[in-house]
Amino acid sequence: MTVIQLPMNPARVVDGLSKIGYTPPSAIADIIDNSVRASARNVHVLIEAEHAAPQTRLNNVREYLIIDDGMGMDEDAMMNALALGSSVADYEPHSLSKFGLGLKSAAFSQGEQLELISSPGGGHFTKLVISLPKVRATNQYMAEQEPLTEEDQRLIEKYLSEGHGTIVRIAQVRKVNHPSIASTLSMLHMKAGVIYYYMMRDNELRLFVNGEECLPFDVLFTEEADQNGNLDENTWDGRTTRWIEKPKNVVVDPEGDIRVTVEVTQLPHPPTFKLDGQQVQSSIRDKYKIAAGNYGYYVYRNKRLLSWAESLGLIPQDQDFYSFRGRILIDGSADETFNIDIKKSHIHLSEVASDALDDLSDEYRRKSKRAWKNANELLKQRVNEQSAGVGLANQLAQQIVMPEELPGSLETADEYQEAQRREQELLEEQRKRERGLLAQAEGIDLTPQEGTEGDEAGARVVPTDEQIRSIIKGGAATPEDRIFLVTNTEDNALWEPYYDTDRDVCVRINKLHRFSKVIYDDNPNNGALQTLMGLWMLQLAGAERFVVRSLTRYDRAQIEAIISEYRRVTTEFLAKMCRDLGDSLPSE
Repeated sequence: MTVIQLPMNPARVVDGLSKIGYTPPSAIADIIDNSVRASARNVHVLIEAEHAAPQTRLNNVREYLIIDDGMGMDEDAMMNALALGSSVADYEPHSLSKFGLGLKSAAFSQGEQLELISSPGGGHFTKLVISLPKVRATNQYMAEQEPLTEEDQRLIEKYLSEGHGTIVRIAQVRKVNHPSIASTLSMLHMKAGVIYYYMMRDNELRLFVNGEECLPFDVLFTEEADQNGNLDENTWDGRTTRWIEKPKNVVVDPEGDIRVTVEVTQLPHPPTFKLDGQQVQSSIRDKYKIAAGNYGYYVYRNKRLLSWAESLGLIPQDQDFYSFRGRILIDGSADETFNIDIKKSHIHLSEVASDALDDLSDEYRRKSKRAWKNANELLKQRVNEQSAGVGLANQLAQQIVMPEELPGSLETADEYQEAQRREQELLEEQRKRERGLLAQAEGIDLTPQEGTEGDEAGARVVPTDEQIRSIIKGGAATPEDRIFLVTNTEDNALWEPYYDTDRDVCVRINKLHRFSKVIYDDNPNNGALQTLMGLWMLQLAGAERFVVRSLTRYDRAQIEAIISEYRRVTTEFLAKMCRDLGDSLPSE
């Protein structure tokens, strides 16, 4: 057999490694893995800015620093660490580092220069530097030894005063669409506590990002599940974390006797908390990180997160699973079964493992989805109960007939005729307002078209009763209602009149206004308050209509301008009152 040595282009190889697809947080996490492997107890991540500017500015990172107090390296070990495909002899069995590429690919994915400073003890630190521009220019993969700078010495004195440890500097960070410091800090603080949860929990690792310590974060909230017990999907009210499967040892590959640990919890159902107020619902989502990208399985290998919220082909993309959280714990023996990629971030289950886990997940899926739907049904019942005040207001409103005249109004025939003319104008303008709201909400062109009549193609589109009811009157409105809780009013006013030929004067109440939230969200069980609120708003709307229609001795445009301004000012006054008084306002 003839052996033919094939050429390798070092510059192309390194450039290829830099394009693997790291984000700054994932690249930093991969380098922290080396710190963990080096038995570091303390790791400091520093992000240095290029210019004095807000941290939200893009393309303003000068360098990333990862500093650990681990065992450190001598010069030979440093050269091996910088080699492409570091020797497997330098990695302990089942190490987090598997391919000898992580440090290089992570660093070069972010910057043009990698600096490695390390000492195994005694205080003598060596510095090696790989510059991508020089690699490209010479087409040689090489490192250069350089003297320590004053900044290097300062970092060593501050963080590595015991004389051993390592500093990794990613310098000459690229300035094309590079994330802001703020976004990277936010992601690191959010995810580091999840990635290194077990190590932090067991006091094996402390991680600081720009001086602030990251705390362990259990995405399954198992302590709460321990307190609340197992999930009964048919009675769960959505307010507690429950066990779907307590930690269970599972054989995923009988031939190789590959075993993993699986545990699953059901987190709270955020919509359930909306009756407690919008802030409470938002706090539940934030606390449990309940969102589209956070449900599924979290796979840990040797106490380190490999895969964030993976479906693994086992959990459907469906909001009914938003509260599903699973965790799979593996060790190095399962690497081939789970097919870990070079970034240690994606899992591709073998067929036998997929089948084994799918059999288990089938029951987990069923319990989780049934529980979510049961919580939704209970929520609907509570909404119906707690909206009794709005319902009663609408029942009473059906008995109300707005005055057509008051003493001193419409004293002459001309005034009466003018009032009738204004009435028709108001109705026509209301229809135009409906078309505008529908077009804005649905993207439908409802304007009349020139040269068309009747129902011909291109003629004015007539909104359906269902469209009007859902968009103009709110999704929960019935045909008999006159008081509508809606999410859109003109200029975000607290209320606005609505004219209906069948129902007489109606009112649209902006349920997103702060005063409305006090009435309906903060006092959900106070039906009397909600009833009076609805009837009061209805009378305000009726009074506005009366003034515009019946005070014919005044110019209509001026009347409407004054009323509109009054409504705007009242809306702002009430909003300011709610801001100023805050939690002092009555609530249940």
